[in-house]
Amino acid sequence: MKTYIVTLDGREQAVQLDDQGVIRVEGSAEVIDVCRMSSAEYSVMVGTKTVKVVALINGEAIHLLAGSREIVARVESERSRLLRQYARSTGSSGSKMEVRAPMPALVVRVEVETGQEIAAGQGLVVLEAMKMENQIRAHQGGRVKEVYVKPGKAVEKGELLLILE
Repeated sequence: MKTYIVTLDGREQAVQLDDQGVIRVEGSAEVIDVCRMSSAEYSVMVGTKTVKVVALINGEAIHLLAGSREIVARVESERSRLLRQYARSTGSSGSKMEVRAPMPALVVRVEVETGQEIAAGQGLVVLEAMKMENQIRAHQGGRVKEVYVKPGKAVEKGELLLILE
């Protein structure tokens, strides 16, 4: 089962998608079934009610048109959200960023070294978890102050990988 965080009208909700394509929304026991009718048109069944929905993707936003109502949604996988959260700055002045492991994993590669200048989006560390490689990227540019891990090291969720300033 995959979990996504969907933001609608400023409210976040966890949405789960099972292997059969059935959707469950946090706090609701109702099952939602979605059938694709064309490239942007879907038939959505919530309980016993069916609604035609047109979905257009614009960057990070999904514009949904259901009847006369337009809804803007943002969708983020649980994994992406964890990676983003653990790459955020934890320093009180905003000048220091602690990069922590988003999950228990094995360090495959360290792509930076102490003193190196880095750009926003640059790869920092590659972790392997559940047979998948996950590249941890810099949320902002800066300089590598300290690296705490080496390839081959097992890390726990939340463990400090490196500090940027």
